[in-house]
Amino acid sequence: MKSRKATIKKPKFLMTYFISVIVLLAVFTTAGVIYFMPEYYVYNFNVMESASGREDAIYHYIKEGIANPELTATDLVEARRRLIDHYCETGERYEVIVDGKYKLDTSRTAILDHTYIAEDGEESRVYLQLADREYLKYFDNPEVQGKSYIDNNYSGYFVQDSKIAFECMEYYADLGKGVFIPVSVTILDAYGDPTDVSFKTEPKDTEGMILINSEHDGFTSAQGFVAGDPFAGASLENTAHTAYESGNTYHSFNCRFTGSDNISFNTAYKDQISFAVALICIGAVILAFIPATIVYNTRKRNYEIFEYRLKTTNAMAHDLKTPLAAIGGYAESLSYHIGSDKQEYYAEKIEDKVSQMTGMINNILEFSKSEALTGKVTTADTDIGSVIAEVIADNEYKISSRDLKVNYDQKEVIVKTDKELFKQAMDNLIGNAVLHSKEGTEIDITCDSKAVVIVNTVSEKIDDIKSIREPFVKGSESRGDNGSGLGLAIADNNLAMLRYKLEIKTEADKFYAIVKLK
Repeated sequence: MKSRKATIKKPKFLMTYFISVIVLLAVFTTAGVIYFMPEYYVYNFNVMESASGREDAIYHYIKEGIANPELTATDLVEARRRLIDHYCETGERYEVIVDGKYKLDTSRTAILDHTYIAEDGEESRVYLQLADREYLKYFDNPEVQGKSYIDNNYSGYFVQDSKIAFECMEYYADLGKGVFIPVSVTILDAYGDPTDVSFKTEPKDTEGMILINSEHDGFTSAQGFVAGDPFAGASLENTAHTAYESGNTYHSFNCRFTGSDNISFNTAYKDQISFAVALICIGAVILAFIPATIVYNTRKRNYEIFEYRLKTTNAMAHDLKTPLAAIGGYAESLSYHIGSDKQEYYAEKIEDKVSQMTGMINNILEFSKSEALTGKVTTADTDIGSVIAEVIADNEYKISSRDLKVNYDQKEVIVKTDKELFKQAMDNLIGNAVLHSKEGTEIDITCDSKAVVIVNTVSEKIDDIKSIREPFVKGSESRGDNGSGLGLAIADNNLAMLRYKLEIKTEADKFYAIVKLK
């Protein structure tokens, strides 16, 4: 089945622009995805690398603190310190039951690193945890929180609570239970240096504890931090089991944990993504005008060519049909046996119509040549004043037959132009003025080095001044067979080849044809 040829439709700029915006959005979005993809993979790798290996976390963050066959309280505190450190780095929450009886978790607390000189003269350290969570209230105030810090190596990836570093100049401790109560506290900055923020607590229930201060024999330093999961691992759901054994040391670990509270890529790169989205949208909206304009103008030109060909074909068929119909009528009359005087009359009419058709065809050929702009342009110094006088003389018979008067003051005007093309343009313009002037009126023609102006009084109102220079447009539907409608089109094309501009306008019943030479 033969497909039907598509009809060329008049283009719409808004539709073309909308499609251009959609296409550019797709292209720019693809480019944006390609740009961010390496960042996305690097980011996710770092998140997974930082949060990977829960079993490794148990080995590396617990077993090193539980390496003795018989566990002490401070061993368990050190193991808990490692869990909390891991939580601060990765956001993973843990609850570990050691040997089925010791519970360690990542709930928020204070861990103190107590360093001292042992009896053998070696420096030793033990880890102590806060004896009562009630003492956390001293750390939970704006002044202290303002001095807290987050480890920048991980803060880009995980949701973390601030880590508060401090130094205790005086505190109560129970080394057997591995607990302490702060008395005199100084907040440290991210570099471990003392700040101007300090406070003292009011210790309660210190029975069985010893007071340790800077005057204590063997005391070296006591620094620690406040950190951990503020929700005390309430959302722990996953379970796992592992065991650790080294030589004669054996301990079992039963764990519950949650995955890391990692920040999503979209959140971490929110500003960059927002900027990219805004840039893509604005860029697509603005830059879409370029392809939309190109495509629209191309389609508009194709549509205008289609309309032009259709209108030209119809006009040519109409104009040629009239003399052909007359020729057919005269030929039919000759077929009858009529007198010689009638035969001569019809023969003359046929010759007139053939001559009319020949003139129309010549005009069409001239127009086609001028429309293609293929005519050779040979410029030379030309007296256009005398050229116009020649054209007026050539049209003298038509001028007198319509009782017209041409007012033209001939003077020498030398310009560099193609005489033949210019004369043909003037012949069409002056001929158009003669053909369409009201009988008994005057035609005014002036010429200088800047412009040629032809003014005539029209006999009928011109319907569409904008399209009158187009081929086969005669200015009024009632003009019938007056001319082919090609005169102004040929003149316009010839003058364009000469780099001149033809301006056409009307004022009341006056028709102006102005050729601007400069």
